[in-house]
Amino acid sequence: MKTAWKRTGAVLVSWLLLCLLALSASAVGPVEVGVAFWKDSKGEQTSLANDGIDTDRAATLTRQANGTYTLELPLKKLSRINITGRLSGLTIGDVTYDGTLSGSFDDDTALLTIKNLPASVLTGSDAGKALAVTCNLDMDVKLLGEITTPARLCIWAEK
Repeated sequence: MKTAWKRTGAVLVSWLLLCLLALSASAVGPVEVGVAFWKDSKGEQTSLANDGIDTDRAATLTRQANGTYTLELPLKKLSRINITGRLSGLTIGDVTYDGTLSGSFDDDTALLTIKNLPASVLTGSDAGKALAVTCNLDMDVKLLGEITTPARLCIWAEK
């Protein structure tokens, strides 16, 4: 009888630990965030990339089970000097994070999904602490190809 209780207890503890591990490893649901890009560290001058973010729709950040984040940015076309383009990804340090475009610019459903961003993207709303990134912009592919522009990225949780 004593052995049966020990085995039952061991099974229950194992099952509890397994459930706890499964819950802690699961991804957290998307959180609405604010996103802005600046040309300098003082946050005084906005980057060209800001013109390509649709502020009428919410950007979201989702923590993945592996500890990285997925950023979903609602996009609109950017236009400067008769050249149109769009944000296509980010480069943080030496690592480029290419985004996947879904939806359409014609019906305002364009969404750029950038996966596997490090936790360092969570900088808060203080531009002085923002993360230095390079915005990858696809500008009128026939003429210019891909343009990259240095900026500072700031992501903060919306309330």
